Amino acid sequence: MPIKKNTASTLLSAALLLIFIQIETSSLFAAEDESPNGPWRLNDALGIDRGFSLSGVQRTRYESIADNVRPGTSANDQVMAIRTILNAQYQNGSFSSQLELVDARQELADRDSVLRNSTVNSLDVLQANIGYTFGSENSTNVRFGRFSEDWGSRRLMARNRFRNTINSFDGAVVHHQGSNGSELRAMATQVVRRLPTDFNSLLDNDRESDESSDAQRFYGIHGSYPNLFESFSSRIRSEFYLYSLREKDTSEVNTRNREMETLGLRIRATPTVNKFDFEIESVIQIGERRSSTATSNLNDLDHEAFFHYLSLGYSFDVPSNLRLLFEFDYASGDSDPADQDYERFDSLFGPTTFEFGVVGLYNPFNRSNLMTPGLRLTADLHEDISLMASYRHFWLAEEKDSWGRTGIRDTSGDSGNYLGQHLQLRVRWDVIPGNLRIETGTIFLNAKNLSNKNTKYFYMGTTFTF
Repeated sequence: MPIKKNTASTLLSAALLLIFIQIETSSLFAAEDESPNGPWRLNDALGIDRGFSLSGVQRTRYESIADNVRPGTSANDQVMAIRTILNAQYQNGSFSSQLELVDARQELADRDSVLRNSTVNSLDVLQANIGYTFGSENSTNVRFGRFSEDWGSRRLMARNRFRNTINSFDGAVVHHQGSNGSELRAMATQVVRRLPTDFNSLLDNDRESDESSDAQRFYGIHGSYPNLFESFSSRIRSEFYLYSLREKDTSEVNTRNREMETLGLRIRATPTVNKFDFEIESVIQIGERRSSTATSNLNDLDHEAFFHYLSLGYSFDVPSNLRLLFEFDYASGDSDPADQDYERFDSLFGPTTFEFGVVGLYNPFNRSNLMTPGLRLTADLHEDISLMASYRHFWLAEEKDSWGRTGIRDTSGDSGNYLGQHLQLRVRWDVIPGNLRIETGTIFLNAKNLSNKNTKYFYMGTTFTF
């Protein structure tokens, strides 16, 4: 079988990882106690100083799926997702600059694989910005250029963790830290489009520079307040935010012409041993959009949708740090596909992995037309080994609307709204804490009605932080 052109990159990454393991393992055996200097870092090894820093992360993950529920794809598939990030920064007083490169590739995919630019983005700029810090006690920071970061709960704006490629934006972002612990963020950006997008280019890991344009503009303001409910409990933190998305077709980019505002509130109590904690997030969206990106589609639909999240957790005072969490998500769907209203919730640039299971080859669910209760358990099996188990049932919020990312739909509604149940298991082992992590997981999906399948998904990966 011919070797694909990114095999050399894969082998090089693996070789570097094995060399590091050998060196680090020998040093661990040579000393009884962990090094007081913490994890090994490239920056220290190279002796870089004078305000410069250099770091990176290399991750290789194998995925396989059997009896896939998504139509038009191979029922059984596999992929090797490979991601390398190199981050260079410079700090001189109030001024800072950053250049972060990402190389996201794949191996093992073939002509009937599910392959999109959520997996492949060969060697491109993830972040490139300059910043300035000012104000009382340097409480305000402004950055210009390209950036990628987490906001709030990460349900609407986030830097992707499990997904092989990562969201980024071109523009300006401001962070202000209040003396009472409050935080205010604001941004005005254009969405960076990951390129290429055609299947053949992704299969061959072809490189094309990512770019942004005024076809997609994204604005946001987010406030976080630790003491709004201080008279009731010092553990409660509240957040308020507003996102605005503006899209228009250009000669190079076709969009859904979304023009909508997303307004949200989040209230949560931080987890504490021997105490209950909770989280409530409620979001409403209003505006206009089109049902597709087709240039012939000129029909503007009124967009009104909402999302609600509720969780109740308890942390036990035991050596395993056992934590049990009940979760409930409700994302609105479109009650009548034939009218001029669009009621499916749009989660903008937020990932779903931390709630509905990992993405990659397995990603049937998103925050659209969904109602799902679930139980989640986390525990430390050992000092460096952790377990997560999640069990959920899934229903359509509107039985005539489509199912998440699968696109499966029964416009008559005769199939009902129950989708099935899944069990997710994940184990993480910090082999060398701060440097090397091995993670493996599996999902068993028992789908009903719209797709009577028993999907089995498995992954295993290593992450090397240096």
